[in-house]
Amino acid sequence: MNLFKKNNYFLGRALAPFILSAGLISNYAAANTNNCFESVNIEPSFIGFTETKNSNLGEWYKNTFGLTVVKEFTFPDGSVTGVLMNKGEFIVEVFHRDDALKATDVVELNKHQVTGVMKFGLFTDANLPQLKQCLTKSGVNATRIWKDKNLHVDMLQVTDPSGNVIEVIARQK
Repeated sequence: MNLFKKNNYFLGRALAPFILSAGLISNYAAANTNNCFESVNIEPSFIGFTETKNSNLGEWYKNTFGLTVVKEFTFPDGSVTGVLMNKGEFIVEVFHRDDALKATDVVELNKHQVTGVMKFGLFTDANLPQLKQCLTKSGVNATRIWKDKNLHVDMLQVTDPSGNVIEVIARQK
């Protein structure tokens, strides 16, 4: 039995550098799940969402856009928690409500039939084909690039996990 403990001690010491390296790589990957927007300038804008308590939408925006958490908050009665994040003057706020309902919980219709915001746009200096490739590799639903000749902009359509559509917009040069 002592020999077994002694061998495990040496085996553990021999494997420690590999275990530490794997842990560091894993932590690095988790912390850097998506840096596609790292060098992209997003013009000043604000987006606010209401979500259910178990939603991970705030985490998705934080990871996808490289946002920094400015504050987390809870309403005095505890019914709402939230997070406020930013990257420069691009600000995202997510409210997690006990009583939040998804549109699909209320009616079973085509999501385009429900009134309210259908999509929103963010003006950037992004190279949209490169951004689309990076986002797609990261598992983000980035679908098409539309070249709008009337508005003189290119738009990359991205859909978040809650079904909100984001048009990442770049002015045509």
